[in-house]
Amino acid sequence: MSADKKRLLDPVFLRKLERLRIQARRAFPGTMRGERRSTRRGSSVEFADFRKYEAGDDFRHVDWNIYARLERLMLRQFVEEEDVRIDILLDRSRSMHFGRPFTKFEFACRASAALAFLAVSSLDRVALLAFDSAIRSRTRALRGRGHLTSVLNFLEALSEECESDKGLGAERQASPGDSSANESRAASGESLSSRHTDLSAVLRSYQKSALRPGVLFVISDFFDSGDFRRETKLLAHRGFDVNLIQVLAPEELNPEVGGDLLLADSETGEEREVTANERVVAAYKTALSEFTGALESFSRTAGIGYTLLAADTAFEDLLLKNLIESRMAE
Repeated sequence: MSADKKRLLDPVFLRKLERLRIQARRAFPGTMRGERRSTRRGSSVEFADFRKYEAGDDFRHVDWNIYARLERLMLRQFVEEEDVRIDILLDRSRSMHFGRPFTKFEFACRASAALAFLAVSSLDRVALLAFDSAIRSRTRALRGRGHLTSVLNFLEALSEECESDKGLGAERQASPGDSSANESRAASGESLSSRHTDLSAVLRSYQKSALRPGVLFVISDFFDSGDFRRETKLLAHRGFDVNLIQVLAPEELNPEVGGDLLLADSETGEEREVTANERVVAAYKTALSEFTGALESFSRTAGIGYTLLAADTAFEDLLLKNLIESRMAE
C-alpha cells in the first residue's frame, strides 16, 4: 500500500474496520449475491415464510411435514442475500478546505475511504461522487478489493486537483505545469475549489441517475444557503437509506479569536468586519448549535441518519464511535 493510501486507510485502523459493516435500516433488492438481506425470496439457510405450491415449482422446497398433516403442498421460502449499492456524496466546495491540522475535506476523504472499505468488505457495490454546486466527478458502482484501490486513487487525485485549484481562481492564470483543463478554468476565473455548495441541485441530479434505492452517505459541512431538506426527504420517501455526516473544523466548533477582524465567507467571498469579544463569540456558538441541532432534528423526523464529526486528529476512534452510535455501522 502506497504512502498516500496508508494516509487514507491506516493498517491499524483497517483492523478495527474489519469488525464492522455499514448498517442498512431497510432491505433492498440487489443485483448480485452478497451478504445483505434482500426484499426477494431466495435459497439461503434463513427461513422466511411459506407459500402455496404452484405448477413448475421445485419439489425440493416442499414442506412434506405440512403435507402429511394437512394434505396441502406448501413451499418453504428463505431470505435471499444480495448486494446493496452504497453511494458516497463528498462535498469538495471551498468551505471544506478549512481547518488545521487537517482540513474538513481531508477528513471527509478519509471518512469516504473508510466507508468504501466497509462496503467492499460486505460484498456491496460502492460509488463515490464529488460535488460542490453540481456533481463534478464520480467512480463507477463496483465491488471487490480491486475497486477499493480505484476509489483510493480517485480520492488521491481529487485531493491533488483541489490543491492545484486553490490559487487558480484568484490568479486567473495557470502555471506552466498545469493541465489544459486547469488552464481553461483559470482563463474564465473559475476554480473548482471556489465553487459554492448547492446540495439541492446535486440531490436532484443524483435522483435522476439513481435507478433503484440504496444506501446514501452525504459528507459535507452543509454550509449551504439553499434549502436541501425537500430533496433529502424525497430520497428517503423513495426508499433510500440516507445518512448525513456533518464535518466541522475544531476552529469552527470552538473559535479562539479576539479583537477587530475582517471575516470572509469562504463560500460566497462576502466580507464583514467584526469585533470578536466574549459576547460575539457566545452568540456565534449559540447560532452554530442551533444550526447543527436543526439539521439533527430534521434528520430524526425524516428517518435519516445523522452524525456530527470534528475534523481533528482523533479520526479513527471518533469515526468508529460516531458511526456506531448513529447506527450507520454495526
